[in-house]
Amino acid sequence: MAEPRGAADGGPRRVDVTFSPPTPNGDLHLGHLSGPVLASDVCARSQKILGNDVAFASSTDDNQTYVVTTARRLGTTPEALIRQALGSVRGTLGAAAVGVDLFERPDERYETFVRTFFTTLWEAGAFDRREVELPYDAESGQYRAEAFVTGRCPSCLAHARAGVCEACGLYNLPGALLPVEDGGPALPREPVPIWVLDLERYRSMITGFYASPEGAVQRPDLRGVVAETLAGRLPAIPVTYPGDWGISVDWDGPDAPPQTVNAWPEIYVGHLYWLRRARETRDAIAGRESRAGACDELVQFIGIDNGFYNAFVYLALSLLAVEHGLPVERPATRTITNQYFLLEGRKFSTSKGDVVWAGDYLAGAGRDRARFVLALTSPELQQSEFTEQVAAATLKTRFDEPLAVIDAALNERLAGRGIDAPPSPWWRSALEASVRRFEGAYALDTFSIRRAAEALALHLEVLALRGARLRTDDPSEVSGALMFLWALRVLAWPVTPDLAAGVAAAFETTTADSLAGAPPPEPPPEPPPLLEDVAEPPSGHFRGISLARR
Repeated sequence: MAEPRGAADGGPRRVDVTFSPPTPNGDLHLGHLSGPVLASDVCARSQKILGNDVAFASSTDDNQTYVVTTARRLGTTPEALIRQALGSVRGTLGAAAVGVDLFERPDERYETFVRTFFTTLWEAGAFDRREVELPYDAESGQYRAEAFVTGRCPSCLAHARAGVCEACGLYNLPGALLPVEDGGPALPREPVPIWVLDLERYRSMITGFYASPEGAVQRPDLRGVVAETLAGRLPAIPVTYPGDWGISVDWDGPDAPPQTVNAWPEIYVGHLYWLRRARETRDAIAGRESRAGACDELVQFIGIDNGFYNAFVYLALSLLAVEHGLPVERPATRTITNQYFLLEGRKFSTSKGDVVWAGDYLAGAGRDRARFVLALTSPELQQSEFTEQVAAATLKTRFDEPLAVIDAALNERLAGRGIDAPPSPWWRSALEASVRRFEGAYALDTFSIRRAAEALALHLEVLALRGARLRTDDPSEVSGALMFLWALRVLAWPVTPDLAAGVAAAFETTTADSLAGAPPPEPPPEPPPLLEDVAEPPSGHFRGISLARR
């Protein structure tokens, strides 16, 4: 997909960024943080340093059945679990410096928006009424689906819950799972009418999209999901399930059993709603006319377990919404996936208790250090094992030690010096090379938090090695080293914002006789630094710095 340049009106590009809403059955774990959450924040920040107008929003995914199953396991109520999880997740997002414009939970206004969206498509005939067989619990009088149903994936044989396989990312109906002995006695299946989105009915629309330039898929794991799914008959996805957990609809009349919107298709509509709310709120604060819903590009960050829904269900819903005149726009959309962190060979899972909590890790490692190592080791393209021992060793050699050398060398040798001469050719070339590396990592077409963290590690390594033997009697060498450091106020900001703020504060603008290592002033608020200013020298002298253990 070619990366668009500039908005249609000639102003800054409006980019919406979101990540898969976490199920509120616990706090964020490192799998969440190292994958879509951190990646979306780095993306939003990198788009800001490129000068784009960015909205960044998400929410909790309250209507997933995992909330109900976890609440039962913990002996609490779903509502109490949601409230506790919302507070925990918000705290972790703040601790990790994830700068969402808005992170809320569904409310009445949200439910009305979702219900109106699906009801409009239902009235237009976009969905089909089908009778399907679902496991039926006679004791509770309820049909079971999604988190209530476990078995073996019929595609890859991994242990899975109904709806989607977290291992291969492919869809499965509750009745399609292979039964397992450790799942307890299988419930009998009973026929029940539901409403479905028959993707095979829209095959030509979907294949037409993927045959177009707009349909280019960025990550290979998602390309695999698309190719494998298109190779067979496309499934019919439940839009409603019988039950009372979720957003109710009365499409079958007041006397029919209650049905609720399937939480998986709901996520797409939630993205529309929360990003619109984020832009409305920002426009209101700025006192300008709202253009909520109008953006040039939507960037979605997901784990591969959400790949099928993004690639097929959300695509079909977006195309149908435009076709049937819903008041939504369909901007250029890209979906950036990640694979999983493993913990002793198992996927991180809140519902199964296989986790390292993100909040606990942040408290021990520190914000910038956690962001750096999770970005550097993120399972972007393949699963990887997380161990705190390996993470600690990586931080020591690639982050802590270079920063300690930089602190010692520059404070001792360059405090009070300024950029008083053109940087030497060596430093100019080094800075140009580093900027290119960061630009490649931050560009949407080639976006990668691993590459961004690697670019940062190499920038620090070069500064530490050359700074330790810097010729302080050569003004061009002094200027080059200080410009290379100064560039981090921009280049590092998406990955390690505290380090970037420390660099910005190290060049005071009044006197040059501040003591090296003196506490820097509070970092300025937004607007963020801009990449176009990366080579613009500071107006003040270097006052000393303390970057180690940030």
